[in-house]
Amino acid sequence: MANQPDVASGIADVFDRTADTYDAVGVDFFGVFARLLLDDVGPLTGDRVLDIGCGRGAVLFPAADRVGPTGSVLGIDLSPAMIARTERDIAERGVNATVAVMDAQAPTLPGQVFDTIVASCVVFFLPDPVAALRAWHGLLRPGGRIGLTTFSGDDPRWSPVREVFGPYLPPELIWSMVNPANPMASTENFESALGSAGFTSPSSVIREHEITFACPEHWVEWSWSHGQRLFWELVPPADQAAVRAEVLSRLTPLRDPDGCLRMTQTVRYTIARAFPADGHGAAGQSYPVPPR
Repeated sequence: MANQPDVASGIADVFDRTADTYDAVGVDFFGVFARLLLDDVGPLTGDRVLDIGCGRGAVLFPAADRVGPTGSVLGIDLSPAMIARTERDIAERGVNATVAVMDAQAPTLPGQVFDTIVASCVVFFLPDPVAALRAWHGLLRPGGRIGLTTFSGDDPRWSPVREVFGPYLPPELIWSMVNPANPMASTENFESALGSAGFTSPSSVIREHEITFACPEHWVEWSWSHGQRLFWELVPPADQAAVRAEVLSRLTPLRDPDGCLRMTQTVRYTIARAFPADGHGAAGQSYPVPPR
């Protein structure tokens, strides 16, 4: 795909701008998914874990706790600012984890090194998800496990809020969201994509999570603090104030009697295993991974 470098650069820039507030505005969101994903994929004491799209460490830190001092966790992310913040957090906490700036689409890592790979809320950002899954398969030891979360439906009560951004979305983005052939369009599609990438026995669980916001303004703050920021930044500066006012007006009727807003987020948790070794590792320059 000819435009992949530009896509990657644009995504990295968006997350660079969110790094200071990412997962840090008082909404329990990524951490909820991370805990359940780790329960499902079950990293063991002593495992080598790769956290793809590690962000500010929602998966990375609890994974480090689970593998203990005899294991290791490497987190990679395309955003240098995100990695810098997470690196400081690792130093402050003193955990056995490392991080590196790296493209999730094609990680430059040695093949068949990791026992477990986790990628939470990542794969739908990638230009070619199936190619990425194929690259990730080459990083796992024979029989290694992969665990992924992807979104599997939106709260219909919030459709009026989403519709505010519709006029500003490029046609190709809209099509990718509604295309029935998209690997993320259904559980069947996603598990088929994993199979085509070399994984075996994919299985998925769909879970619904209630996400709470203190008030409409809190939702707006939160939406600027992660990947949804892209939707705001597609709005021309001259329209920003009007769009914000319209969003707040559509959020107000969603408030519960206590003043909070509650959104149901549906998440697909998918687990699969790597086939036995076929001799094909990941291409590219190796990143040093701590020995067992």
